[in-house]
Amino acid sequence: MSTWSLTALPAGETPRGRADAWPLRSSLEFGAVPAAVPCARLHARHLVREWGLAGLAATTELLVSELETNAVKTMADHDSQAPVRLRLSGDDARILIEVWDADPRSPAPEDPGADGLPDLEAEGGRGLFLVAALSARWNWRLTRQPAGKVVWCELEDDQPETTAGNGSAVHLLLPQRVPGAAPIRPAAARHDPDVLRRIRDGLLDLRAY
Repeated sequence: MSTWSLTALPAGETPRGRADAWPLRSSLEFGAVPAAVPCARLHARHLVREWGLAGLAATTELLVSELETNAVKTMADHDSQAPVRLRLSGDDARILIEVWDADPRSPAPEDPGADGLPDLEAEGGRGLFLVAALSARWNWRLTRQPAGKVVWCELEDDQPETTAGNGSAVHLLLPQRVPGAAPIRPAAARHDPDVLRRIRDGLLDLRAY
């Protein structure tokens, strides 16, 4: 397993706070195969509950699933045997999701339908729409050693539980960011609570274990 390292992004392009300021952190490396998605989802569900952020568990699970799916599908077009990597970081009120793959091309959000919503039964294309809609902020960055990209998003819990995790999660880091790389502008998010609940609940009903 290679060693990953993380460098901070310029102001306005990074999750809040320093990368090493998150007291809870866990990283996993998966083969770029479809089976990686349910494994990542299950890990996220149990880890977030262990950290005392059960209110974010369903949304974290959904967004981990979408980002892992995007990474696995991206790597399916490559001859490389590079893995995909997931890192979850947290504190008493927030979760940071980071997913790395070896493709340096920018993630491309799909345009929503006429009603402003993605096709919930489509095989793909909804991931970044959901990330933009359900997270407090998101973006992506290029990496080096190994080369690729990280797509990240941050979730916030308005009513966190009083008990926090024990901080014993394994610490693994992400590859270094490529200096001067300009991320794409994040997709615009919809903030209608009823619409967001419909999207999340519809996708949770459709997920396959």
